Amino acid sequence: MLLEIATNVIANIVFWLGLGVAVAAMARFAQRRFRGFFGLQTNQQLIVCLSNLWTAAESARPRGYSISLHELRASEAITRLFGSASFRLPDLVRGLVDAIYLGRHRYDFRNDVSPSSSDDPRHFSGLSSNLIVIGASTRNSIRRLYLRENLVSLRISNEHSDAGDEQLSREAKYVEVLNGADLGQLITSDSLDLAVVEKVHDTARGTTVVFCLGRRGDTTWAATEYLARNWRSLQREFGDRPFALCLGFRDPGYQYDYHPPRRLLVLRG
Repeated sequence: MLLEIATNVIANIVFWLGLGVAVAAMARFAQRRFRGFFGLQTNQQLIVCLSNLWTAAESARPRGYSISLHELRASEAITRLFGSASFRLPDLVRGLVDAIYLGRHRYDFRNDVSPSSSDDPRHFSGLSSNLIVIGASTRNSIRRLYLRENLVSLRISNEHSDAGDEQLSREAKYVEVLNGADLGQLITSDSLDLAVVEKVHDTARGTTVVFCLGRRGDTTWAATEYLARNWRSLQREFGDRPFALCLGFRDPGYQYDYHPPRRLLVLRG
C-alpha cells in the first residue's frame, strides 16, 4: 500500500514537473518570436504613435494634441496585445508565465501622440524607441518623417500631398509602390477600402517601426486590428524581416466591424 502511494506521488510530481517544463519552453519560444517581431530583442521600448489632429488655426494655444476616436480604439488593440503574454494559453497558466518568465524580460510600452505640424518631428523623443505608427502622413508627422527619409515602400493616395482625401476622385484612390522592382506601381480597387501595414528597420536609429494606416480613420483602425490579430502568422511568414502589405477591407462604414481583408500586394524586405 505504501509503495503504491509513493509511486503515485512520484508519478504526479514527475507529471507536473514535466508540464511545467513544457509550458516554460512554450513561453520562451513564443516570447522570443514576439520580442523579435516588434524589435524588443535589442531595444526594450515600444511606443504606439497616434496622429495629431490639432492645428494652430483652430486653437489659440501655441501647440496642442488631439486624437481621433478610431485611432484611440486602434491603440487599444495594441495595448491589449502588449498587456498580456502574447501566446495562446489559459488565463491561469498565462498569468503564471507573466509572473515567472516576463519578469526577467521587461519592456517599456506606452501610447504617445505625434508632434503637431508646426513642430519638427526629428525632435520627437520617441524616435529612439521601437514604434507602431498609426495613421497617414496627413496628420501623423512621424509617418511624414519616414516618408521624407524614403524608408517606407508603400504610400497611400491621400499622402501624395496635403490636399486631403476629400479632394481625391474615386479613381485617384490608390496605394503606390515607392521602391524596388515594382517602383511606381499603383494598386486600386473599386470595391475595397485600401490600407497599408508595413514593417521597416530604421538602421540609423536602431529601431523597428510598424506602420498601420488607411484612407480613413475606420480603415486605419481595421489595419491596426489586422496587425494585432495576425502578428503570429506574419512572424511565421516573414520572420523578423521587413515587409509591406497592401490590404483591401470591406467598407467598415465608420463602425468597428472587422472583416479579414484581401491581400492586394505583398513586398518582402
